Amino acid sequence: MASGFLGGVLGPERRARFLAGHLTDVLVVVVLAVLVVAVSRPAVVQGPVDVSAATAVLTLVAAAVGSAAAIVALVTGRLSGDPRPSWFGAALLLYGVVLLPLAALVLPQYPGGTPRLAVLSMLLISLCILVAALRPPGSLGAWGGWALAALALLVGAVVATRPESTFTRLLAASPVYTIIVQTGWALVAVLFLLDGYRALSRVRARLGLGLLVVAVSQLYRAIVPTVEPTSGLIYPSLRVVGMAVVLSAALSIALRAVTKMQTDYDRMRENLYSATDSLDRAADQAAERDHELRNGLAGLAGAAHVLALGRRDDENARLHDAVLAELGRLRELVQNPLTALGAVPAGSGGDDGPGPRGGAPAPPRTDDSALFDYGDAFAPAPDRHHIGDALRTLVDLRDGNGITLHTAEDLPPVAAPESLTRQVVTNLLANCDRHAPRSPVVVRARLADEPGLVAVEVRDHGPGLPDGQEVLEIVRGRHDESAGGSGLGLHISAELAREDGGSLVLRTVDGPRGCLAVLTLPVAR
Repeated sequence: MASGFLGGVLGPERRARFLAGHLTDVLVVVVLAVLVVAVSRPAVVQGPVDVSAATAVLTLVAAAVGSAAAIVALVTGRLSGDPRPSWFGAALLLYGVVLLPLAALVLPQYPGGTPRLAVLSMLLISLCILVAALRPPGSLGAWGGWALAALALLVGAVVATRPESTFTRLLAASPVYTIIVQTGWALVAVLFLLDGYRALSRVRARLGLGLLVVAVSQLYRAIVPTVEPTSGLIYPSLRVVGMAVVLSAALSIALRAVTKMQTDYDRMRENLYSATDSLDRAADQAAERDHELRNGLAGLAGAAHVLALGRRDDENARLHDAVLAELGRLRELVQNPLTALGAVPAGSGGDDGPGPRGGAPAPPRTDDSALFDYGDAFAPAPDRHHIGDALRTLVDLRDGNGITLHTAEDLPPVAAPESLTRQVVTNLLANCDRHAPRSPVVVRARLADEPGLVAVEVRDHGPGLPDGQEVLEIVRGRHDESAGGSGLGLHISAELAREDGGSLVLRTVDGPRGCLAVLTLPVAR
């Protein structure tokens, strides 16, 4: 309904714009024609100007302008893939390159009837090509106009080589045949005008307007000499004006075709940039997921080794729970990488309620993995948890491994999923293993100095930050090449903390020297 209303509003508005523009074109052409007639009438040019030579020059000028318009139309047809400009260009090229030069240079030298009939025959075929240019036959394509133009040349050559006879002299001398051809040209011009009116196209209507001026000039040439011996330069001058109007219309059509091509190219380039950006994001997410999977699998490998040693039942039970929790995090990372890596903003869950980090809930397991019962390890993570429990699970996964854990008593829960804490701290412990191997590591949870926050500190006794930095600027892909890594872990961790209202800071500390990472998360209210 809205589209119908807009169509009803825009239709009259477009029609009004077309009429205003078309009336402007008509006014300009009429004023120009009046000026040309006033300057080229017999009373002005008779005597000071050699009318015969000037007529030949103006005819060649009109031929040059028409040929230029034909070339522009042919190029437009090639650019746009529309066969109509190609047909129009073929007819106009036949008129400008063959007919007008013959009329200016050849016919005055051969006053017999056969050459004149040859020119009129070719002109008649060119009119047929112009009519077909409005609706070219689909079977002939863009080259049908050229075939008819070649046919016109063949017909003209056959007629011109026919022997002169009384009938041909009488037919050429009679103005009837000429008037019929010129009237046909005027009808073609009217058809082009009507086509522009139907399409509400100012440019196509201007094309018909130029053809109409040419038709009027030729009718003037055919009729006026019968009643007035001298006609001055009105006929060739008006023909130049008509060809100039046709050239301006052809240039406008070509400009529109080029503009459309540029618009299509810009749109295609934007789509290509968008697709490239999507591929880059997919590659980045895949790299981040692989990074997290590597870290998680490293912890699971250590836990599996401890379980194989057959320790006491309570320790094995705790490790069992830790392994299941870590498997749940890795499973969520594989099934929903966007939500697990924080690519989906919090609160954008589906209709069935929020899933992990506000994403859609995990789909039910219908594959073979449903045969194994992991309890609640794969359940969607809540948006709040106790830091101490998450840290104890991570330390149990690594079986100590030189890690000392200190947690303050009665820490309030934090407003973030447990998977976030485990993912960030896992990355920090992996960095300790990479940059400070076999160094003691202290993990501490406490209330932050800033009210409303809980802080998790991970401190090693290694060389500290590289290049003597006091505080690390976390940038994606930046890493110490000598220590390995991809530069993704800290970037992922910092982004996850930021999205949940926290922060991650790394700095060099002394006494003893090492690197201290501080993760802060808001307290749940």
